[in-house]
Amino acid sequence: MSECPSDLSAFHLAAAHPPSAPSSAPPSAASTAHLASLLLRRPQPRHQPTLSDWLPTWAEAQASFGHEGPFTAAVAAARQADRLAWAFFAGYQGALQAAFGARLQQGAGAGAAPRIAMLCANESGRKLTEIDTWLTAGTGASRLQGTKSWSLVGVGEADLFVLARHAEGPARGPGSLVVVHLRPPLAGVVPGPARAQAFVPELPHAALSFNAVAVSGGDIVPGDGYAEHVKPFRLREDLFVSGCALAYLLAHGHRSGWPSPWRQRCVAAVVLLGQCAALAPADEQTILLSAGAASFAAEVFDEAEGLWSEGDAAEAERWQRDKPLLAGGREARRQRVVKAWAGADARGAA
Repeated sequence: MSECPSDLSAFHLAAAHPPSAPSSAPPSAASTAHLASLLLRRPQPRHQPTLSDWLPTWAEAQASFGHEGPFTAAVAAARQADRLAWAFFAGYQGALQAAFGARLQQGAGAGAAPRIAMLCANESGRKLTEIDTWLTAGTGASRLQGTKSWSLVGVGEADLFVLARHAEGPARGPGSLVVVHLRPPLAGVVPGPARAQAFVPELPHAALSFNAVAVSGGDIVPGDGYAEHVKPFRLREDLFVSGCALAYLLAHGHRSGWPSPWRQRCVAAVVLLGQCAALAPADEQTILLSAGAASFAAEVFDEAEGLWSEGDAAEAERWQRDKPLLAGGREARRQRVVKAWAGADARGAA
């Protein structure tokens, strides 16, 4: 998947003490059964042509299912979607909650939906390890300066998690990059004009400029920004977005009477993706198991191509327009799996 799109009205200590893994234990048999039960229900269709129409549906699902974990809450929202854009949004937010959930719940009341968030990492023409957004020491506070190429617009206030190069860290390698957590109001954060895009146009995006944005020590997320945050987030994003895209298709399949063999395979694929999403994303076992789950999910996606009927013309047309979104980051996923297999094979031969 690609980085999603924001409408935006003690570093050394952090590097030396990386954060513990998110507290998402593997799903219990009861929670797995509950997820499967949720997927087997037939939701009522909702026509939601704009992002402002969709956001209340997403927030409602978060409030109702958030206690069951970010994956189930994301899938619950995606079942109510009438297009891939909203399923992507649900999966992307779920992945961010899995990565930074404690920070997104700070200040929220009991049972309230987590705040909307964006990961701002990519810069045009640069690898993630070669970014040119800088966090520098300043009088009274550090300052964030740079430009990110892609951020969602139209969601109101949102938290931003920004990958930056720390001026006080090493030039390259571990400790050179940090993730900065910016909370609204975002003084000094300036969005560019919205850009047209070929798929999911309902989710407009723009570049973001950071102009000497004040950053306190507590805004720096502990741990290496790339290895411990952005890199594992990509695996989570793949799992969450694929699961939510399948949940959207499954809900449509329930309403349209798609064959039960396909629907049961779809349920199994979503549950498997959810189980992978609860594992530590940096572990080789997780990467390899996730690759197998993704391969199964790809088969289910392909099998759905022949199931759309003439009565589904408008929704089928949107699906065909938007499904290239699911192929984004394919080469990065391939390299991740190749590296994991090389490590596993080396240990197996020892």
